[in-house]
Amino acid sequence: MIYIVDIDHTICHTPEIDGKQRYDLSTPYPERIEKINKLYDEGHTIIYWTARGSGSGINQFKITHGSLLAWGAK
Repeated sequence: MIYIVDIDHTICHTPEIDGKQRYDLSTPYPERIEKINKLYDEGHTIIYWTARGSGSGINQFKITHGSLLAWGAK
């Protein structure tokens, strides 16, 4: 099965400061990441989906990829 998982407010908390999402301050929800990792380990496909940068036009790939790696997301 394929699971598509949103990132912000699904597997992490991302604060908004002065009207801007602060992706650099996002903190993971470890228990949710563990559940998704279990699905991956069972052979399912996990696709992480995000709208990061869609409003600002700023490419957020590096910070997003770095966060997923640091949080142990599979």
